[in-house]
Amino acid sequence: MKEPTIAFIGSGRFAARCLEIIAARVRPLWVLTAAPRAAGRGLFLQNTAVWELAEKLSLPCCTTEKLSADSERVEWIKENAPDLILVIDFGQMIKEPVLSAAPYGCLNIHPSRLPRYRGSAPIQRALMDGLTATAVTLFRLDEGMDSGPLLAQPELEIDARDDYASLLEKAALLGSETLLRLLCEDGPASWRFTPQPSEGASLAPKIDKAEGRIDWQLPAREIVNRIRGIGKAPGVYCTARGKRLRIHAADAVDVPSGEAGCCAVIDGRPAIICGEGALLLTEVQPEGKRALRAEDWARGLRICGGERLE
Repeated sequence: MKEPTIAFIGSGRFAARCLEIIAARVRPLWVLTAAPRAAGRGLFLQNTAVWELAEKLSLPCCTTEKLSADSERVEWIKENAPDLILVIDFGQMIKEPVLSAAPYGCLNIHPSRLPRYRGSAPIQRALMDGLTATAVTLFRLDEGMDSGPLLAQPELEIDARDDYASLLEKAALLGSETLLRLLCEDGPASWRFTPQPSEGASLAPKIDKAEGRIDWQLPAREIVNRIRGIGKAPGVYCTARGKRLRIHAADAVDVPSGEAGCCAVIDGRPAIICGEGALLLTEVQPEGKRALRAEDWARGLRICGGERLE
């Protein structure tokens, strides 16, 4: 059986990790990613994670501002179409004629159990919701948002200690290895697609920075799950003595009842009373400073029991 040719369209970290795994066995004919965008305080142009990896792997790579409005790039894709186009973590809708440019269409790897968590932040949302299991879905793109027919949906366990980085890695490995088996061992001629269920659909919209602001009335476990999902980016934070304090790591613990937002000290570590339980801080980052152990931060500021964080 002749191995099908592929091309790759993607932009984000999940896309880059999938590309790295897939390209080690099947080298894409070309890679397409989003154009560089201004980022950071200096608003310097920043390439996508996929562009950086494609350069490292010496893969032919081009960019587009908005593919649906880029007629020149669309024509180029039609003229240089492989057998299959992989579209992963791209952040743009794919429309005709790109959808049918390749004989086997466009295939997506999405890190959720579709139709749940359609959208751009399925890994973060699953962690924030406290799920203990999810799936990775391989499906053929249609003109809807993550709504195409299903090819495979292997299960993925979520460990209590998983955060965004670790769950992304597990999902990328599972999805890419499943794709390679279907592509190289089974072959596209054997693929059978089934429509997505009409029940249970939900959205996983892009994370808003405001979602990182802590509400101490929430249960401590919910705040921990938020840290697991978005603690590294865009960050989970509160205010301590008028300055922002990012919380990188914490545990939920049981404590006697108290006023939400007030500090306590447990085994030398600062803990913040929540609507249910308390948030025992492990690693924090004061505004304008490096990350450090929570007990060192509390000792340096002489944080005492009863002090309130907003």
